[in-house]
Amino acid sequence: MEIPNIINVKARISSENPSQKRSLDNLKASLILAYKLVAEANRKSHQNNKRLYDRRAKVREFKENGLVYFYNPAKKEKLGFTRKFHRPWAGPFKVIKKISDLNYKIVDQNNKQQVVHVNRMKRA
Repeated sequence: MEIPNIINVKARISSENPSQKRSLDNLKASLILAYKLVAEANRKSHQNNKRLYDRRAKVREFKENGLVYFYNPAKKEKLGFTRKFHRPWAGPFKVIKKISDLNYKIVDQNNKQQVVHVNRMKRA
């Protein structure tokens, strides 16, 4: 099996048949137009989805030295324990610092610090 390279991938046009060149130019123009239309449709779809999301999104802020619960659904399975009775909200944790609008640094009772996204926190 021969691996294609740049030489045998290009369309070959015979110099005797100018209709082939016109059809390839038409194909190229229609592909460029199709790419532009798809890019514009993607942009409009993204803007619409953002508008719909922003309608229901809530801005949440936590104060420094405030107490929060931390959402951690992933727990290791231990012999004799079931996931059914696992509590995904741990805490309370103390908020040390606001890093950005969406990220906070929290610390637990053992002084273990971690950076947490606002979606994984709720007020204690």
